[in-house]
Amino acid sequence: MHNSFKDVKSVLVVLSSGAQAFDQPALRKLITLTYPGAAVFFVTTSGGAMGVAGPNRVDLVIDFTKPGARQSMFFARGMRNRGAQTVGRNAGWFYRRKHYDRVFDESSDPARPADFNDSEVWAQRKVLELAGVAIVHQGGVMPDRSKEIALENNT
Repeated sequence: MHNSFKDVKSVLVVLSSGAQAFDQPALRKLITLTYPGAAVFFVTTSGGAMGVAGPNRVDLVIDFTKPGARQSMFFARGMRNRGAQTVGRNAGWFYRRKHYDRVFDESSDPARPADFNDSEVWAQRKVLELAGVAIVHQGGVMPDRSKEIALENNT
Protein backbone atom coordinates (compact mmCIF):
# COMPACT_ATOMS: atom_id res chain seq x y z
CA MET A 1 0.00 0.00 0.00
CA HIS A 2 1.35 3.44 -0.84
CA ASN A 3 0.63 4.92 2.62
CA SER A 4 2.45 2.21 4.55
CA PHE A 5 5.73 2.77 6.34
CA LYS A 6 8.85 0.72 5.60
CA ASP A 7 10.51 -1.85 7.89
CA VAL A 8 7.87 -1.87 10.64
CA LYS A 9 8.56 -4.67 13.13
CA SER A 10 6.77 -3.29 16.20
CA VAL A 11 3.55 -1.30 16.50
CA LEU A 12 2.08 0.42 19.56
CA VAL A 13 -1.66 1.15 19.42
CA VAL A 14 -3.22 3.70 21.79
CA LEU A 15 -6.87 2.68 22.18
CA SER A 16 -9.58 5.34 22.36
CA SER A 17 -11.31 5.84 25.70
CA GLY A 18 -14.57 6.87 24.03
CA ALA A 19 -15.44 4.01 21.71
CA GLN A 20 -13.51 1.35 19.87
CA ALA A 21 -14.31 0.46 16.27
CA PHE A 22 -12.23 -2.73 16.35
CA ASP A 23 -11.36 -5.10 19.18
CA GLN A 24 -7.74 -5.97 19.94
CA PRO A 25 -7.58 -9.23 17.92
CA ALA A 26 -9.13 -7.52 14.89
CA LEU A 27 -6.67 -4.61 15.10
CA ARG A 28 -3.77 -7.01 15.50
CA LYS A 29 -4.89 -8.93 12.40
CA LEU A 30 -5.40 -5.80 10.29
CA ILE A 31 -1.99 -4.44 11.29
CA THR A 32 -0.11 -7.70 10.74
CA LEU A 33 -1.70 -8.09 7.30
CA THR A 34 -0.16 -4.73 6.36
CA TYR A 35 3.07 -5.21 8.31
CA PRO A 36 3.78 -8.99 8.29
CA GLY A 37 5.71 -10.22 11.30
CA ALA A 38 5.15 -7.02 13.30
CA ALA A 39 4.57 -7.31 17.03
CA VAL A 40 1.49 -5.31 18.08
CA PHE A 41 1.13 -3.86 21.59
CA PHE A 42 -1.79 -1.95 23.12
CA VAL A 43 -1.95 0.86 25.69
CA THR A 44 -4.80 2.89 27.16
CA THR A 45 -5.30 6.60 26.64
CA SER A 46 -3.45 7.19 29.90
CA GLY A 47 -0.48 5.11 28.71
CA GLY A 48 -1.08 1.95 30.75
CA ALA A 49 -0.30 -1.36 29.05
CA MET A 50 -3.16 -3.64 28.02
CA GLY A 51 -1.83 -7.17 28.03
CA VAL A 52 1.87 -7.55 27.32
CA ALA A 53 3.78 -4.30 27.86
CA GLY A 54 5.47 -3.04 24.73
CA PRO A 55 9.12 -2.00 24.38
CA ASN A 56 10.25 1.56 25.05
CA ARG A 57 10.95 2.09 21.33
CA VAL A 58 8.66 0.92 18.52
CA ASP A 59 8.66 1.48 14.78
CA LEU A 60 5.09 2.80 14.55
CA VAL A 61 2.62 4.37 17.00
CA ILE A 62 -1.06 4.49 16.04
CA ASP A 63 -2.97 6.78 18.41
CA PHE A 64 -6.80 6.62 18.41
CA THR A 65 -7.14 9.14 21.27
CA LYS A 66 -10.24 11.24 20.62
CA PRO A 67 -10.47 15.00 21.08
CA GLY A 68 -11.26 15.92 24.67
CA ALA A 69 -9.84 12.73 26.21
CA ARG A 70 -8.19 13.17 29.60
CA GLN A 71 -4.46 12.58 29.50
CA SER A 72 -1.15 14.07 30.46
CA MET A 73 -0.11 17.34 28.83
CA PHE A 74 2.96 15.61 27.45
CA PHE A 75 1.35 12.37 26.24
CA ALA A 76 1.79 13.19 22.54
CA ARG A 77 5.43 14.09 23.09
CA GLY A 78 5.95 10.82 24.97
CA MET A 79 4.42 8.83 22.12
CA ARG A 80 6.58 10.74 19.64
CA ASN A 81 9.69 9.81 21.64
CA ARG A 82 8.56 6.20 21.83
CA GLY A 83 7.86 5.69 18.12
CA ALA A 84 9.99 6.16 15.03
CA GLN A 85 6.80 7.04 13.11
CA THR A 86 3.58 8.33 14.68
CA VAL A 87 0.03 8.58 13.37
CA GLY A 88 -3.01 9.88 15.24
CA ARG A 89 -5.95 12.22 15.59
CA ASN A 90 -5.62 15.95 16.24
CA ALA A 91 -6.50 15.94 19.93
CA GLY A 92 -5.21 16.84 23.35
CA TRP A 93 -2.66 19.24 24.74
CA PHE A 94 0.27 20.26 22.53
CA TYR A 95 -1.69 19.31 19.49
CA ARG A 96 -0.49 16.24 17.69
CA ARG A 97 0.08 18.18 14.49
CA LYS A 98 3.21 19.46 16.13
CA HIS A 99 4.55 16.05 17.20
CA TYR A 100 3.07 13.36 14.95
CA ASP A 101 4.13 12.50 11.40
CA ARG A 102 0.60 12.02 10.07
CA VAL A 103 -2.45 13.55 11.73
CA PHE A 104 -6.12 13.19 10.90
CA ASP A 105 -8.16 16.30 11.79
CA GLU A 106 -11.75 15.16 11.97
CA SER A 107 -13.15 18.57 12.92
CA SER A 108 -12.39 20.04 9.51
CA ASP A 109 -13.83 17.15 7.47
CA PRO A 110 -17.40 17.75 6.23
CA ALA A 111 -17.99 13.99 5.74
CA ARG A 112 -17.94 13.38 9.50
CA PRO A 113 -21.07 11.44 10.61
CA ALA A 114 -23.34 13.12 13.15
CA ASP A 115 -23.82 10.02 15.33
CA PHE A 116 -21.12 9.61 18.02
CA ASN A 117 -20.45 5.90 17.43
CA ASP A 118 -20.46 6.26 13.65
CA SER A 119 -18.13 9.23 13.99
CA GLU A 120 -15.68 7.21 16.12
CA VAL A 121 -15.68 4.29 13.67
CA TRP A 122 -15.16 6.71 10.78
CA ALA A 123 -12.30 8.58 12.51
CA GLN A 124 -10.52 5.39 13.58
CA ARG A 125 -10.73 4.02 10.03
CA LYS A 126 -9.20 7.26 8.75
CA VAL A 127 -6.33 6.96 11.25
CA LEU A 128 -5.72 3.36 10.16
CA GLU A 129 -5.69 4.49 6.52
CA LEU A 130 -3.07 7.12 7.40
CA ALA A 131 -1.00 4.35 9.00
CA GLY A 132 -1.20 2.38 5.75
CA VAL A 133 -3.49 -0.30 7.18
CA ALA A 134 -5.94 -1.53 4.54
CA ILE A 135 -9.60 -1.31 5.52
CA VAL A 136 -12.28 -3.04 3.49
CA HIS A 137 -15.33 -0.80 3.23
CA GLN A 138 -18.51 -2.81 3.50
CA GLY A 139 -21.81 -1.73 2.06
CA GLY A 140 -25.24 -2.25 3.50
CA VAL A 141 -27.28 -5.37 2.88
CA MET A 142 -29.43 -5.07 -0.24
CA PRO A 143 -33.01 -6.43 -0.41
CA ASP A 144 -33.44 -9.98 -1.73
CA ARG A 145 -34.37 -9.77 -5.42
CA SER A 146 -34.03 -13.47 -6.26
CA LYS A 147 -37.72 -13.98 -7.09
CA GLU A 148 -37.86 -10.84 -9.26
CA ILE A 149 -34.72 -11.80 -11.16
CA ALA A 150 -36.05 -15.34 -11.73
CA LEU A 151 -39.29 -13.93 -13.15
CA GLU A 152 -37.40 -11.46 -15.37
CA ASN A 153 -35.33 -14.26 -16.95
CA ASN A 154 -38.38 -16.41 -17.82
CA THR A 155 -39.97 -13.87 -20.12
